[in-house]
Amino acid sequence: MIPTNEDQPSPTELEELIDEQAVSWFVRLRSSSISREKKASFTDWLQQNPEHQKAFDEICLLWGDTQLKKALGETELERPKKPRHSFQWPLFMAASLVLLLVFRTDIKIFLQADYVTDIGKQQRIRLDDGSHVTLNTDSAITVNLKHDQRLVELLKGEAFFDVEPDADRPFIVDGSHSSTRVLGTRFFVHENDNGDEVNVLSGRVEVSNKHHREESVILHDDDNVSVNRMGLSKTNNPKLATSWLDGYLVFQDVALTDAIAQIQRYRNGVVVFRDTRLKQFRINGRISLHDPKLILEALEKTLPIKVTHLTDWLVIIG
Repeated sequence: MIPTNEDQPSPTELEELIDEQAVSWFVRLRSSSISREKKASFTDWLQQNPEHQKAFDEICLLWGDTQLKKALGETELERPKKPRHSFQWPLFMAASLVLLLVFRTDIKIFLQADYVTDIGKQQRIRLDDGSHVTLNTDSAITVNLKHDQRLVELLKGEAFFDVEPDADRPFIVDGSHSSTRVLGTRFFVHENDNGDEVNVLSGRVEVSNKHHREESVILHDDDNVSVNRMGLSKTNNPKLATSWLDGYLVFQDVALTDAIAQIQRYRNGVVVFRDTRLKQFRINGRISLHDPKLILEALEKTLPIKVTHLTDWLVIIG
């Protein structure tokens, strides 16, 4: 039987079908347990039709940072606007809204990564060579164990490495700015906006600047270095860089605004200063990470500040 035009979906129906598929992928890709096969299927779906990529981009934009920026001037988060069509399914309204702020890893990083952690979560991973990696909050890595070397790429965030010695296969960790080469040691690598930070707990590593390969430094026990396009330098707060493994953040003469920036890595939402003078208030102390929801309350108990929760996602300090 030859299909008639009546059997074909109308342009509107086809568009709504694509939108529904985009939402379905949006929800599934926010699961940290999604398989590589599902990731490959998603990539194939994107490449099938330019409208697929367009629809998926619109879903991501709809639930992006624009809602947070809008919340800064309001007493509560506004209900999200409808997308370009009027589709409203329970899956879309429930799952997408919950995941608005819970998962903020860039989708390209997520598809590339072998291991990913959500905000406020940590994960300990045993590699096939016997080495262990502990991922901190909101972090991602890829792992490639070859016969002549072991390569880990830190795509985002922070990780602690406890490397199993193997003289024939050096262990290499690549960050955005740094390349750290070891044979057997325990060390931290943290990628942030200002560069990569490497802190050695025990052992010996060589850290190179990926922008200037001739620039490198040998680190031993308790040594640390910060690496960016400008070069190599000592890190400002090595205890903060390593204390998270024990479940704490340690601050030594740190501005409150910088402390809040660190705390925000472990919790969802936005923190706004009502009194901007408080930003430069210097603090010292140790804050537990065991319950991220109570971190700001701990600050309020020890500092002359008031913390007001307008919503679950918007907090005012004043």
